[in-house]
Amino acid sequence: MMYRVLVADDEPIERMIVGRTIKKYFSGQLEVVEAVNGREAAKFFTEKDCKIALLDIEMPGVNGLEAAEQIREKDRDCSIIFLTAFDEFSYAKRAISVHALDYLLKPGTEEELVAVLEEAVRIAEEQETDREAGEKKSAEQISAERDCHEDTADTERS
Repeated sequence: MMYRVLVADDEPIERMIVGRTIKKYFSGQLEVVEAVNGREAAKFFTEKDCKIALLDIEMPGVNGLEAAEQIREKDRDCSIIFLTAFDEFSYAKRAISVHALDYLLKPGTEEELVAVLEEAVRIAEEQETDREAGEKKSAEQISAERDCHEDTADTERS
């Protein structure tokens, strides 16, 4: 299944690096949709039927946090990931309020980005399977269930 991931950053180089990483590791799985600001991000996310949003926070006009709030209002099941240079508690707190899957700091490693995107793809796949089965779970529920299963497996290995 091919999913669309929205990459929103006002820095063209950042969009290019993230886009290349996605194409390198998720060719055939993820298609990149780019936005240069939060206003475009909120608009394109819905128009292009994206399942994952990868957002910078500091962008002109509508910032990434505001865009995430607009995206979450329209799609409570999508995965929202912040990729930002700002390590500020107030930003992280707002990221939690929109139920972000993760909050990655720039410059991050390719491995960090790939790991969180793998999780987002897994969530999208599980939601697709649940939808086909007539169930509907949020990204939060799926992630919590995974954490619970991992904790159980860790306990059994001890």
